[in-house]
Amino acid sequence: MNLSSLKYFGNSPLREAIFELRFVPTTPSAGDLLPGVLYSGLSKDYPDSLSLPMANVPREIRNQNPDLKYQSSHRLANGPHSVQIGDYSILLHTTDYPGWDVYKQRIESLIDALNKTGFVKQIERFSFKYVNLIEASKSEKQLPLLNMKIELTGMAPDETGFLLRTERSEGKFTTIFQIAPNASAMIPPSNTNIFGLMIDVDTIRNVGNELWTDHASILEEAHVVAKQNFLSLLTESTLQRLKPNGGT
Repeated sequence: MNLSSLKYFGNSPLREAIFELRFVPTTPSAGDLLPGVLYSGLSKDYPDSLSLPMANVPREIRNQNPDLKYQSSHRLANGPHSVQIGDYSILLHTTDYPGWDVYKQRIESLIDALNKTGFVKQIERFSFKYVNLIEASKSEKQLPLLNMKIELTGMAPDETGFLLRTERSEGKFTTIFQIAPNASAMIPPSNTNIFGLMIDVDTIRNVGNELWTDHASILEEAHVVAKQNFLSLLTESTLQRLKPNGGT
């Protein structure tokens, strides 16, 4: 099928979406100040405010550890949607994806609100991370759902414990893929547990302060790259399993 014409899936595999923006703050304590400043403008959409466990870790330790530096210390939330804030990053997270048009509007509102705080000296990069899980039975081979071939010593690998991570560079973008068969996910609001093939697509672009004024076109370009990278992994039969454009 023509992938460029695909708008949505009737049986969507998307379980989690994360937009992350990393930046250099104007003050080391930005992560403590930003939640209150942002809450005044975002409280209608994210009425619940809370501290995360990282807020209890001394800032000196967080700054010295690359694995902790970009972790969020506070969260503004509204059910499955949240804004998570740290000293060097802010992200928009959802487990109930509203579609690209709505999600993009929320990202743009967040970028504009962050810009108005004056706490960001320089933007470093942003990324889109989409976590997908294609449902499959436990007896079904799952790697053949993908448009790829992997062999170990001339044979298909055992899917038990299998995990693949690889990267692809395309112009300004780098996309990280992680693939794991036999994964599971909890689906809100019923908390139903589903099982299948996990495909994690994380598209990253280094960008400067031009994002403040040109975010509409930059975000659109990144979304196209992330979407095409995901779709390119799927075989034709897998695409049909997901009911493209609502088909039966």
